[in-house]
Amino acid sequence: MSVTRGRLLVLIACSAALSALTTLPATGGPSPVVYPAQRLPLTFSHAVHGKLGVACIDCHDRVLTSRSAVDLLTPTEATCRKCHAIDRSRFEGTAAAGDTTAPPTACLACHPGAKPGEPVARIAIPPPHLKFSHARHATTACQDCHGGLDDVALATRDHLPSMDSCLTCHDGVRAADACTTCHLATPGGRVRVDLPDGALVPTGGATGAMHDLEFRTRHDAIARAEPKTCAACHEQRFCADCHAGAMKPLDFHPGDYIALHAVEARRGVPDCGACHKSQRFCVGCHERSGVGVRAESAFDRVGVVGRFHPAGWTSDLRGPDHHATEAQKNLKSCASCHREDFCVECHTAEPARLGVSPHGPGWRGSGRCRALAARNQRMCLRCHIEQSRVGCD
Repeated sequence: MSVTRGRLLVLIACSAALSALTTLPATGGPSPVVYPAQRLPLTFSHAVHGKLGVACIDCHDRVLTSRSAVDLLTPTEATCRKCHAIDRSRFEGTAAAGDTTAPPTACLACHPGAKPGEPVARIAIPPPHLKFSHARHATTACQDCHGGLDDVALATRDHLPSMDSCLTCHDGVRAADACTTCHLATPGGRVRVDLPDGALVPTGGATGAMHDLEFRTRHDAIARAEPKTCAACHEQRFCADCHAGAMKPLDFHPGDYIALHAVEARRGVPDCGACHKSQRFCVGCHERSGVGVRAESAFDRVGVVGRFHPAGWTSDLRGPDHHATEAQKNLKSCASCHREDFCVECHTAEPARLGVSPHGPGWRGSGRCRALAARNQRMCLRCHIEQSRVGCD
């Protein structure tokens, strides 16, 4: 009996600890982040041993006292010698004394490539990044989690049980379904997603929350339906930073988004302003690309006004289609294309400019003027460039 079988069964058993956020990749195997890559230089067959009537407990006789995913599970040499009369002096041949019905005893029977005088290739099965106790699962039959090995030769991490088989017990009623029941936790009690072998990211399955590019823009329904699932890994500030624009994922939009973004920008879904500052990002790009024209003078805008705005937009007489009316209704719509200095070219009291004051009659010296100037004079300096002219007297 190869000593590998016990360790392999350890990994298979550990998959019973998969939570709602640990999912299987498209290949059908477990996550390589949870179960690191193995090295198995062995010749072994679970199917052969099963047909010979060998029970799990025959080799893994210490499983009922194992309180972790790796300790006490690997059969010792004494365990294997119950059936295999291991002869370290023999490297070739599969049976003792020419008896083809006897269990193999030579080294090459289980260790391919073994050579006299040289150590055999070592097995490398890193422990999974999970919390698991076989002792606490002692009342669960081995086949409930590790069935289907009757036709398997060398069982590897690809033969671990599926998520669905784990959730038959871990449903919140028969057994706890909290993610940190089995997953490693942070000091704050959330799932530890930064693991030594990579980031733990859902790839679909039981939660239906494959974290791909589409999920970045379509996760709202899942977040509303399963807020506790999101909170298992993400703190509130993670959501707030992204929605407030503090965190800007560079792969949020598809490659051809420049040609398509006008539709979503008009709808406001998603909100462009959550990540992009219209004055710096949007207006600057539009000006560089020629969509917005930045002329030398406020008077030299006939082509621009005619292209985007109705007749009478900049007329001396204020009418229903005058820009002042629209600006008072929704100044953000103006700011989506125009920088502040664009408006200041006309709306300032400076003699060198056009002198169209944004204030009403009798503003200078009024109580409102004095209050605003006393509270924040920097606001006045946006238009009143000469500081000597800032005042209400």
